[in-house]
Amino acid sequence: MRRRSFIAGTAAAAFAAPGIAPTFAQAYPDKPIRIVVPNPPGGSADYIGRFFQTPLQRILGQPVAVANVVGGGTSIGNRQVRDAAPDGHTVLAVHQALLTAAALKVMDFGPEAFAKVAQVAAEYVTVVVNRKAPYQDLKSFLAAAKAGDLRAGVQIGAINHFLFLSLADKTGVKFRFVNTGGGGPTRTALAGGHVDCAFLTVNEAKPLVDSGDLTIVAIFAPQRLPSWPNLATAREQGTDLLLNLNYWWWMPKATPAARVDRFAEALREAMRDPEVVQKFNEFNMSPAFLKGAELEAEINRQYEEMKALAARNNVTAG
Repeated sequence: MRRRSFIAGTAAAAFAAPGIAPTFAQAYPDKPIRIVVPNPPGGSADYIGRFFQTPLQRILGQPVAVANVVGGGTSIGNRQVRDAAPDGHTVLAVHQALLTAAALKVMDFGPEAFAKVAQVAAEYVTVVVNRKAPYQDLKSFLAAAKAGDLRAGVQIGAINHFLFLSLADKTGVKFRFVNTGGGGPTRTALAGGHVDCAFLTVNEAKPLVDSGDLTIVAIFAPQRLPSWPNLATAREQGTDLLLNLNYWWWMPKATPAARVDRFAEALREAMRDPEVVQKFNEFNMSPAFLKGAELEAEINRQYEEMKALAARNNVTAG
């Protein structure tokens, strides 16, 4: 199933392309694969990397390791993959944070610096507040934001930063950004009262919602989740805005196309693994596979929207 709203079998042997070193013509993969996640453990991008780790080992026949390379609004991990050997053995797992870091000038490169491998899933996001806050629904939350310039926990230049920019642009409110980091550190800061609000996935928020520390004021999805029927959408509460994460995989730009495609097809096969299917259901993620020209077009569309939003709000992180 395809998801377009942010603001809304190939043979294992690769052939030698012109200009590619002869070693790249060997069977792929021929050594361990490293998945770089440019976010801390416990966030949504980290989950995706780890969901696919074991199935990819089985499908590709090589060890697969996940490395959290944190810092610089995801730019350190992104840069590490951009500069890696283009042999298909270093892969980046990240959502739109790569686009937002470029749009907000956290880094001086963007999606054009990578080979785009595949999209595997989409996931709608929520605005979450402390259970003790006087605003416990979207209407009162936005009223408080208009009146008091609420502190929003974000990782500057990352996707949670951009989600708040999108909400502010849609509703006319403003937020004061506090650099708390990715999903895991941000929910801890919110529960501790260090910030007033955060964008989190349902799965990131659920443990602290269940414990009574946090409240989800809205989910920015087209309809309520079957697994959480009492969770009201933003649309139901008067704000017609869809916001979701798209989970994308990337390789260094000069990676041979046959290797990119081999890994993409391994991801497609891994999506059928019973454990991955179970995890997607458990985490309220929707399978959404794209590759090739369709993926390229979708990434370019979202990137242009993000750059326009950043320019319209005269905001950069750098």
